Amino acid sequence: KVADKTAQKVLCAARDLGYQLNAPSVISPSQLTIALFFPSVSLSAEVNLFASAMERQIQQTDTPFNLLLCLYERGQLEMRIRNLAPSAYTAAIVVAESESDRNALEKLPNTLPLILFNGTSRNFCSVSCQTEDSIRQAAQIISAKNYHNIVILSGVQPDCSEDDTLNQLMIILHQQGIPISPSNVSPQKTLIKEGYRSKTYPEKPELVITMNTTLAFGAIPLLARNDFIFTQQAELLSFGRMEDRNHLSNYIPSISFIGIPMSLIAEDCFTLALRLARGELKAAEHVRCQSNLMLNASFTI
Repeated sequence: KVADKTAQKVLCAARDLGYQLNAPSVISPSQLTIALFFPSVSLSAEVNLFASAMERQIQQTDTPFNLLLCLYERGQLEMRIRNLAPSAYTAAIVVAESESDRNALEKLPNTLPLILFNGTSRNFCSVSCQTEDSIRQAAQIISAKNYHNIVILSGVQPDCSEDDTLNQLMIILHQQGIPISPSNVSPQKTLIKEGYRSKTYPEKPELVITMNTTLAFGAIPLLARNDFIFTQQAELLSFGRMEDRNHLSNYIPSISFIGIPMSLIAEDCFTLALRLARGELKAAEHVRCQSNLMLNASFTI
């Protein structure tokens, strides 16, 4: 029996120190618990991805484990992790979509058994996607077509600070001699509010790049209602999931995209989590998956 006040002091000290059970050999597979720290705003869109990856991992390894779902509000990731006792899980997968949450993650004790999903970390294990080669291939095609009037539709503001992929795209296009004006990087709300109008883009673009396929799906009909038709007046390239390639190929026009293997990233996260839970990793390990440039009717050579 321990007084509640004393117990809270011990738990707070353990949390601050990043304490975890140092006896993986005595933990049976049925006792393994993998925590999933997830932004609540994205839960409905992503839950199937992780459920499928978890099921495949269990089937392939024949290792059952418990899943502890820990939702958090954007900007509150660090606090959410600190407020959960390290003894509650043996490893954790962290989905950090914003730059502020990714930066906050690095402030946590590096003794915590964390794996960053679809991103890179200095202190913790991570699984990410290498998009540079695919972006460079697309940039070479853009250069060969001599396109310079390009509009990028993104979910963030034009400074790119919240989107590493957008920042990388801007850098590579610039290296190919295709600089993009900040005024040609439009947040999602601008397109929804204004559609295509002459005051938005004085010259109709030769190419529209969307940073996700949801924007592409919205842009095609919305711009069409404003007399802007793909692919008659401009081509379209998007970033998307490899898992959606069949759906994207059946869209009109079929959407060309740089495919991110999200299911593979999720599976690799669970693989690392199990190895980390068993005490098999002595240092942070980083896995890199490859993206693919998938050319369809909307953007061709």
